[in-house]
Amino acid sequence: MRIAQIMAGQEAGGAELFYARLTSALAADTDLKQIAILRPHARWLAMLEVAGVPTKTHRFGGRLDVQTKRRMRAQLQAFEADVALNWMSRAARFCPSGAWTNAARLGGYYSLKYYQQCQAFVGNTQGICDYLRKQGVPGERVHYIPNFIDERPLTADDATEFPATKREDAPVLLAAGRLHRNKGFDVLIEALCAVPSATLWLAGDGPERVNLAHLAERLGVGDRIEFLGWQDDLRPYFQRADVFVCSSRIEPLGNIVLEAWRHGCPLVAARAAGPVELINDGINGSLCDLEDAPAMAQAITHLLDSAGQRQDYAAAGQAAYAAGFSRAQVIARYQQFFDEIKA
Repeated sequence: MRIAQIMAGQEAGGAELFYARLTSALAADTDLKQIAILRPHARWLAMLEVAGVPTKTHRFGGRLDVQTKRRMRAQLQAFEADVALNWMSRAARFCPSGAWTNAARLGGYYSLKYYQQCQAFVGNTQGICDYLRKQGVPGERVHYIPNFIDERPLTADDATEFPATKREDAPVLLAAGRLHRNKGFDVLIEALCAVPSATLWLAGDGPERVNLAHLAERLGVGDRIEFLGWQDDLRPYFQRADVFVCSSRIEPLGNIVLEAWRHGCPLVAARAAGPVELINDGINGSLCDLEDAPAMAQAITHLLDSAGQRQDYAAAGQAAYAAGFSRAQVIARYQQFFDEIKA
C-alpha cells in the first residue's frame, strides 16, 4: 500500500514531531510505501532522510499559492497513492482529490471547513472523535488512534550536560511545549513562587519567551528558571527531573503526559481536556484546576514531599502507557486504518 503523509507545519512543534516520528516508524516497522510532503524545514527533513522516506517540499502559502496544489496532484498521481493522510487544516486545504482516499489526522478541535474532501478521520483523543461526530461526520468514518512517544532507551551517547541548579539538592521541575499562552507557563511561574526549594527547567520556544522571562524576573524567581530552548529529545530531562508539570490551558491530548509516563517521571497537570482524559487523579498523576497557581503549587509540593507517591505515580504511568499507547499498538492501528479506508 502507498501512503502520502502531508504536513504543512512549522519548524518546531509537537504535531510536527509526531508526524516525523510516525512516518519514520511506519517505514521501519511495516511494508507500507510512503512519501512525505511538507514544508522545507531542515529538522523534519533530516529525520525523514534517516528513516529512508522520500520527501517533497512545498511552500503551502496563502490564497495566491496556486503552485502547491497543482504540483502535489502530479506527485500523488506519479506515486500512485492509495491514501493521502493530511495533518492539520492547511495540509487538508491544499490536498487535491483523486484516485486516492483523502484522510485527515486531527490533534485538535479544528474547524472542519477545510476537510470537506476528506473521507476518513483520525482523532488522537476520544474527545476529538466525539467532536467530529457532533460536527456531523458519520461514526464509521471516525477512527481513534492515539500517539506514541520516543521509546528508545538512553545510552551513554545520550549524555546531557544539565543546567546547574541553585543548590545541588534542589528538586527540579520540568515543563515543555511551545512558549504560547495556551500552555499556561505563566501560571506555572506563579506557582513556582510558592515552591521556593525548586528549580524549573522550561523546554521550548515561541512567542511568549520574552514575556515569560519578564514575568519570572518581576516575581523574583528568574534565578530559579532555566529556559532550555526547543529540545528534540527530552528523555534525559525526564530522567533527571523530580516532577513534570503540564500547565496548559488548552491541551487536546498532551503528548507530554505520555512522555512523562513512558520515562517514569511523576506529573502534575492542569485540567485541560487531554490530561483529564488521560490521567486518573491520584493514581498516575495529580490534577489541579485551570488558572489556579496556588493549587498547582500545592500539588507540586505534596509530590516533592512524598518519595513514595512519586514512585507510585511513575509505576502507574508506565503501566498506563504500556496498556494503550505503545509504538507497536499505535503502528498496528494505523495499518488497520489504512487497510479499511484504501481507495
